[in-house]
Amino acid sequence: MYKVQKKDGTQEDFDPNKILSGVKKAGGSEEDAQKVLSEIQAWLPTAAQNNVVKALDIRTKGLEVLEQVSPEVFTKFKSYEKPPTS
Repeated sequence: MYKVQKKDGTQEDFDPNKILSGVKKAGGSEEDAQKVLSEIQAWLPTAAQNNVVKALDIRTKGLEVLEQVSPEVFTKFKSYEKPPTS
């Protein structure tokens, strides 16, 4: 199981559903979301260090894949930023 290191340094288990829901919330189809998830899951072993990957790296890879899969959804997804936590 992979861990995701968030911006604040905390770690959580990699959750594929977060990728699926993020792509769908940006207007992507189930097929788009599955393609992005599949590419990320194939990429994880090469990106993870000690089974940990940075959340920002996952986002970057997801955007890279999404740009190829659906440029329109890519634009919407890219513009979304989580508000900073205090």
